[in-house]
Amino acid sequence: MTGDQEGNPPRAASDLPSAATGPDAGGGEYMVTIYPADRPAEVMRAWAALPDGVGFAEAFGDVDVTLVFRPVGALASAWEPGGTTSTTG
Repeated sequence: MTGDQEGNPPRAASDLPSAATGPDAGGGEYMVTIYPADRPAEVMRAWAALPDGVGFAEAFGDVDVTLVFRPVGALASAWEPGGTTSTTG
């Protein structure tokens, strides 16, 4: 939750617009969480903030949806023969 020193009440995370976050410390994952109140322009800004070379990996949630992106090389190796469909180990 966030707020400011001028007495504005904190906002719940779902009141915040979408933003890309990452990379994580482990595998270079980036995430975009989409909230029900997000406008299409906010979602597109968050999506555009993702770096080149990452691809969609998986999604979590039902109302607030988090999209996970991983480096393309990690995604490709997961689909090679003998590999798994998940790179999370």
